[in-house]
Amino acid sequence: MGIIRLLSDLVASQVAAGEVVERPASVLKELVENSIDAGAKRIEVTFAQGGSKLLRVSDDGCGMDRSDALLSLERHATSKIRTLEDLSVIGTLGFRGEAVPSIASVSRFRLSTHSRIAGGIQGTQITVDGGKIIDVREHAQSYGTEVEVKDLFFNVPARRKFLKSEKTETAHLLEQLQILAVAHPEIAFACLHEGREIFRLGSSDSLAVRLRDLYGARFLESMQEVTHTEMEGISVNGFFARPGEGRSDRSLQFLFINGRMIRSPFLSQALREGCDGILPKGLHPQAVLFFTLDPAKVDCNVHPAKREVRFQEPGKIKAVALHVVEKIMGNYHRMVTPMPLEGIARPYEVIRPAAAQPFLPVIKTAMLEESPIAPLNVSTSTYHQKNHQQPNDLNSHLLPVIPFLEEKRPLCRYVGSVAERYFIMEEGDGFTLVEVRAALERITYERLRHSFLGGMLERQQLLIPEIIEVSPSHYSWIMAHEEFFKKAGLEIDSFGQGIHGRASHSLKIDTIPTLLNTASGSQILYELMGALQMEEGKTKDGLEVVKRMHEEILARSLSRITAKIQKIVHEEKTAIMLLGDLLKCELPYATPSGRPTMIQFSAVALERKFRC
Repeated sequence: MGIIRLLSDLVASQVAAGEVVERPASVLKELVENSIDAGAKRIEVTFAQGGSKLLRVSDDGCGMDRSDALLSLERHATSKIRTLEDLSVIGTLGFRGEAVPSIASVSRFRLSTHSRIAGGIQGTQITVDGGKIIDVREHAQSYGTEVEVKDLFFNVPARRKFLKSEKTETAHLLEQLQILAVAHPEIAFACLHEGREIFRLGSSDSLAVRLRDLYGARFLESMQEVTHTEMEGISVNGFFARPGEGRSDRSLQFLFINGRMIRSPFLSQALREGCDGILPKGLHPQAVLFFTLDPAKVDCNVHPAKREVRFQEPGKIKAVALHVVEKIMGNYHRMVTPMPLEGIARPYEVIRPAAAQPFLPVIKTAMLEESPIAPLNVSTSTYHQKNHQQPNDLNSHLLPVIPFLEEKRPLCRYVGSVAERYFIMEEGDGFTLVEVRAALERITYERLRHSFLGGMLERQQLLIPEIIEVSPSHYSWIMAHEEFFKKAGLEIDSFGQGIHGRASHSLKIDTIPTLLNTASGSQILYELMGALQMEEGKTKDGLEVVKRMHEEILARSLSRITAKIQKIVHEEKTAIMLLGDLLKCELPYATPSGRPTMIQFSAVALERKFRC
């Protein structure tokens, strides 16, 4: 007897559901896209328990008659394409005919619809339980369609256990709905959570109004409009970050191809490339850009969830993206002026402005001595040295640290600094280049790791609380991780509806960590959000493992922020102190992310460089 067998329709649908239906947000995406394709002008979403208990999407689109409603539950039944040629010129969001039967196979599903075309007094209602149709009847239904999904994955417990917490799933669901609302400002959207209205957006012909309503006025002010631009047969419009505006993640970077939201590292890299010299490394520009091109030149059928596309001419779309960024940045691009030829007429003579300081200061000798530091005390965050204190520079607000090494350091001479970024330290028969901010990041990281053993970081009460506006999905996510932020020294409370946006929410930041008292609360919040969101989805381990992961993310993120904002005095005293503290770290030669903190050059290696 053969070992290869044909799968039943039910099993095949559940296999397909594994590709299409990852979580409640995936169900929402498929159902709302169907509503948009049906020509809806109003879409309402209701959900409970993160969408796993209940998810209902209703619209006023064209609806279906009885026969079409039944056929829509069959695999690969679709109204979007007819022939193979249609697959190469897709102009709708859905086209495979897999989503509805796949969703129905892993839930308790009910479809109610009434066709505008067929007319009639009543519509049709179909009830499905785990992929089996159990009831078909006439139903009083207004024109349009309503799909109700209950108990998602009730018959696939292995999939259900991989869902995150209710608050996390709610945040994903709201984020997906926001993306679809941004893509279609001409459609009115409403969202209700267990009977409570989260937001209601009226239809508008203005993308700016939709962005303001969802993300707040501050987000819109940080963007500049991209007026309709056409190049190489590709048109672009939308909004792009003003010079200097950026985030550590791409969560506020929305790219649409022919109305479809995609994640494209290729396009994101092009946008970042256009900001080189203007936006600091590690930051990504905010963007809401709509690219419209010939459907035949883009393949939407390369990803199960249609999140990725393949371009026939990627070079052209990259050129258009770069052109848009250059147009926005205008004169902000850094201009590099070549050195005049006269300046290198005599190569042995160093040419510098009269006011410039000599490159090498007077070389001084110093011994790196052990400086006992106050024992760990979470309530005291000032860094105390035995022989000196520097409350306003390098060691200001750093936390007490780890046990020190006992032996004396070898003789070391401070030579100078380069580009206000590196310290040059001569030792023995060579020298060491110390990357100042990388060293500070490693020192702060190890101190934070030890300080977490004593509880939360010391916090500083803000005289005037900072009020920020966030989108519904960010609000839900932040509230779900309130304890995480509290451990970091941020006390955050809800402050009602957004000041300007109809859907945005206001948050009040009352305290910030003393360690970062020169940074804004929002800067710290967004940095921690980006880091945690990037890492959180990678584990499904126990609470203790998750807790340790949170502490690691806090230590890495806060040390990185500290290194960015700390003012460094480039002088001998600071250099000696920094190098001494760095060498007392458990892993002094790299930052937590693996970037070198110092590089050593021996006299032998230097001699090789100058040999003929």
